[in-house]
This record gives sequence, structure tokens and C-alpha cells, in this order.
Amino acid sequence: MALKKYSEITGMNSETLERDLTNNMNDLHRLKLEHKVKGLQNPVQIKFLRREIAMMKTEMTKRTSTK
Repeated sequence: MALKKYSEITGMNSETLERDLTNNMNDLHRLKLEHKVKGLQNPVQIKFLRREIAMMKTEMTKRTSTK
């Protein structure tokens, strides 16, 4: 799982951004649960997802504040 660059996120349209944000939040919840239950082979995935979600939320806030 590679971290998306901020320029890739800014290039997305709003619908795609919202859909990806929802998917990433669901994945983060699933990974956290899986990590607590049996442990992940690569727990750094959680950190990357959190950062990507933060970038997406920042872009969403930026878009709503400029309207």
C-alpha cells in the first residue's frame, strides 16, 4: 500500500475523493481491529492510512471553505 501524493488527491473530483475517503476509513477500522485480534505483518499500514485520510480530509475542508 503506497501513500498517495497530495497532488494526486487535489487532482481528484469531489465524488471520487469522498468515495476514497470512506473506503480508507473502513479499511483503517478493519486494520485496527485485525491488528488487535491477531496482529498485522506490517503495522505501518495503519500509519500510512491515517496520513492519507488526513490529507483527504484537509482537501475536503479546503474545497468546502472556498465555495
